[in-house]
Amino acid sequence: MPRRKQTTINLKELECYPALIEELRNNPAYSDKDLATLKLTVFDSYEATIKEVDKAIKHLQYYIIAKKNTIETFEDEQLIHRVQLARMLCISRQTLTAWINKGFITPQKSKYLSNVEIFSTDTVLEELRKYQTAHSEERIQKNTTKN
Repeated sequence: MPRRKQTTINLKELECYPALIEELRNNPAYSDKDLATLKLTVFDSYEATIKEVDKAIKHLQYYIIAKKNTIETFEDEQLIHRVQLARMLCISRQTLTAWINKGFITPQKSKYLSNVEIFSTDTVLEELRKYQTAHSEERIQKNTTKN
């Protein structure tokens, strides 16, 4: 997750400060705490993105061309798991998991192996290209509105 701007709010400036202090004093978990040092920290929200989608697409295309024979298939189904796909895209497993959790890449259930999550290079390329197209249009719109 990228670093986000952190803002600290001075609670003493809020109208609810006395009620907040009173509530905390009545809670046994905070009875021995110095409530004068109470702070509230918030982080800016952000939209998850794939920073270098172009590179990921190039790496995957290269892998498909150069090492096509090393991709395991069974009954015309590519048996690519997360570790292999991360290697093909030249990203970490954690980054791949984040992309999956954000919906950028969708794993598939194997037709032949129960409870096995696999990926198809064709599907992953299609998903990354859709992402690339959608976000390049957003960048163009942002640049035209700035000018």
